[in-house]
Amino acid sequence: MYERLADKLKTTSALKWFPGHGAEESWIAEVEEELGFSLPPSYRWWLVHYGNARLNGGNILTVSAPEHREYDDSDLLYIHRLNKAEDWWVSRFPNRMDLFVPDSDELYFFDTSSRNEQGEFPIMCYDLMNDLIDTYAVTFAEFLERLIDERT
Repeated sequence: MYERLADKLKTTSALKWFPGHGAEESWIAEVEEELGFSLPPSYRWWLVHYGNARLNGGNILTVSAPEHREYDDSDLLYIHRLNKAEDWWVSRFPNRMDLFVPDSDELYFFDTSSRNEQGEFPIMCYDLMNDLIDTYAVTFAEFLERLIDERT
């Protein structure tokens, strides 16, 4: 199902990932329970098979072991909790769940207000300099492929 992405991950030098650090299903289930919804299928696939990656000085957020979640700034739920604690963030971005915050003037997030028929959330790119938000990809798999293609 994700063969093209897996092939790109084997050959890319743009994205740094470390084999054997995938998330366990129980960790993902715990995150989904707290969030109140299922994570997108292609993101779940990524979490189980790869789990982590760095690109342009930033981490593509992952699901960490529960015992590390309270201080792991690459954990999706940890970052989501921090964001939700900010009143301005909740009022301006109620359906935003950060996914990738590179060392640049943009950030990428899941728009949890809509799902496609495969259960995927669109990934939005927030241009911080111009205060613009545009759709970057319709699935997490497409998001990763596009990041790799743009940086290869």
